[in-house]
Amino acid sequence: MSFDEKFRMRWERVICPAVSRIECNGQRMATLRVDTRTISDSILTEILSGISNARLILADISTIETLGDRPIRNGNVMYEVGIAHATRLPEEVLLFRSDDDPLLFDVANVRVNKYVPDSNPTAAVEAVANSIINALREIDLRKALAVSRAVDSLDFPSWWLLAETGQKPRIEHPPNRTMRDALGNAQRVAAIHRLLEIGAIRASFLAITPENYAALKDRTDAQLMSYEATEFGNAIFFEGIRRMGMDNPEMAKLLESEFQGGAK
Repeated sequence: MSFDEKFRMRWERVICPAVSRIECNGQRMATLRVDTRTISDSILTEILSGISNARLILADISTIETLGDRPIRNGNVMYEVGIAHATRLPEEVLLFRSDDDPLLFDVANVRVNKYVPDSNPTAAVEAVANSIINALREIDLRKALAVSRAVDSLDFPSWWLLAETGQKPRIEHPPNRTMRDALGNAQRVAAIHRLLEIGAIRASFLAITPENYAALKDRTDAQLMSYEATEFGNAIFFEGIRRMGMDNPEMAKLLESEFQGGAK
């Protein structure tokens, strides 16, 4: 959204109320606009950070003026929309406008929501809120399809390694000191590569400091790196559990009794 003062009312009377009425994952959503922050930092840096980390990106690309019969839209906003479309899912970028002017060629085939924030802010709040709700549903569906495809493509060693991440906070990289290590851990290393490739796990490096350098300098990569499940990886694991029928109450009781019996 343009930083121009005439867009301030749209932000305060439409965007903020529409976003704040929606809950996602048990928490009420909140808005972030870099020109309202009090922390001093590069605005471009904050914009790029917001595009990378925000749950959704909302942009008002309404005409700000005309040159003859040619509509002029905010260049900075269009630049940021381009970055968002290049780095985020299409469903995560919501565009709005309050005019009927022709769109630029680059966005002519992109979904742009129409709203009337100045003349009918109440209806505009509903329009923005409904667009957000629909976007969240589409994202959930897309993620569900991605999880399903990932489960379909996993071999058993990969799924079993993913299951281990539910029992341990981190999975250590297998040692590779000897030929026996290399051969014995080949399947596990391949599973790690596969899970990293699909984004089911992420790498975590041990921090090296002057205090621990002497003890760590001769250690292998296996001791300096570990892995943990991502949100996507957890979803893959639980989808596998569901497909095996292990999520029903009867199986849960059976497994609980088995584990308790084995621990005695």
